[in-house]
Amino acid sequence: MSVKRRLIKDTILYGAGDVLTKAIAFVLIPLYTRTLIPEQYGVFQLVVLYTTVLMVFSMTGTNMALFRYYVMETKEEKRKQYFTGALIWVIFSAAVLVELTYILQNPLAELFTGSSSQSQLVCLAAINAGLETIILITLLVFRMNKKPVNYVICNLTKVILIVLGNYALVWKMNLGVSGILLAGIAADVLILGPLLWSVGAYITWPVPGNIITTMLLWGFPVMASSMASLVLTLADRMLLRLMAGFSEAGIYSVGYKIAGAVMLMYTAFRFAWGPYMFELSVDNKTAARTYPKVLLVLIAGLGFATIGLVTFSPEIFQIFVGKDFLSSRPVLIPVTAAVVFEAMALIFGAGMETRDRTIYIPAITSVAAIVNILLNIILIPEYGFMGAGWATLASYVMVAYLNYRIGNTFMPVKYPWPRLTAILGAIFIGMGAGWFLKPLFSRIVLQLAMTAVLLYLADAKSLKGIMKKNEG
Repeated sequence: MSVKRRLIKDTILYGAGDVLTKAIAFVLIPLYTRTLIPEQYGVFQLVVLYTTVLMVFSMTGTNMALFRYYVMETKEEKRKQYFTGALIWVIFSAAVLVELTYILQNPLAELFTGSSSQSQLVCLAAINAGLETIILITLLVFRMNKKPVNYVICNLTKVILIVLGNYALVWKMNLGVSGILLAGIAADVLILGPLLWSVGAYITWPVPGNIITTMLLWGFPVMASSMASLVLTLADRMLLRLMAGFSEAGIYSVGYKIAGAVMLMYTAFRFAWGPYMFELSVDNKTAARTYPKVLLVLIAGLGFATIGLVTFSPEIFQIFVGKDFLSSRPVLIPVTAAVVFEAMALIFGAGMETRDRTIYIPAITSVAAIVNILLNIILIPEYGFMGAGWATLASYVMVAYLNYRIGNTFMPVKYPWPRLTAILGAIFIGMGAGWFLKPLFSRIVLQLAMTAVLLYLADAKSLKGIMKKNEG
């Protein structure tokens, strides 16, 4: 099967798996926005922030290091050693972080929930983070071996368990944020055993000590980058909580969550793109031919999703969002646009990842994170949660620019700037028109017209011709 067909197939399948996982956010938005008040939803999002922080520290970059060494390694036994070493590490680090959370639960609760009386929330978040980390490392086996069907089945099972758990604990038993966390923990516990059993063939013993050390040394810069990315992605919630209160943070988070529909499409591509990015980069000429065409198609596809989400957002919000959170709709504009620039950064930054220059990644993300914090501090007092949204967009524009300037130094690629600029212009025009048009028929016509424009500008046929040359 050609590279093109495999990439499209895997993008669709991984997309289905990620959509199933992230679909929890959409399926449960009506439940959360109708059972939680904005302040409670704000607390929940801050607890999610703590969970994510713990997962980054627990991973310590071993997920990306494992991906890199496993894909590039040809000996099967060595591959097993890399996977087993990563699994041992995350189990150990997760246990340590859960214990530290238990010891520091009161001050952590003050920071993330506003009250030490809610310390049980940070403890539950730590347990959830530990289980999620182990599951994520284990699921990498399916991605690294290009088994997207197994990945989808696992995520589908998890989605069903979480939805059922939330229905019972949040809707029926009215346990609030505690119920949400308990539902996640229960789903992780039920899925972890069968998942580990299914990847048992990839676990080996003994594991040379230098295996874990090698992955940690490669992964530390990635962890630093992940922490900077975390600040870039979630600091706005914390700053809103500190500067405007939990209610503003909660309302903003709902709009951000709906904007995540575009992120689903991007994440599906990113999951599938990883192995192919390394394969295509082996030869500079192949990368120079293929990367620009992939970029155009990716940005045009995200543009289609972005215009559609903004254009039909009145109907979407009426269906999914409770009345206390409807004011979050304008957040869609800057946040969905930020996803487009994040996707550009992914392609532009390939030179750093494929040429082992990952040390630059945390530096770039840290600069953008600092800019994000400063812009939030400046804009939130004046514009509230919309200030946080515009700060997010500005930060990702900077990430894309820096990734291009630095990444292109290590793997020079000539990108079609006139077409890319035209695609970005079409996206912003489509978003603006979709926001202000009122009649549904007019909005449907707009979406169809912008889709035709994006397809023409993406020049997908040329990508098809190029990738036909890359067989196997």
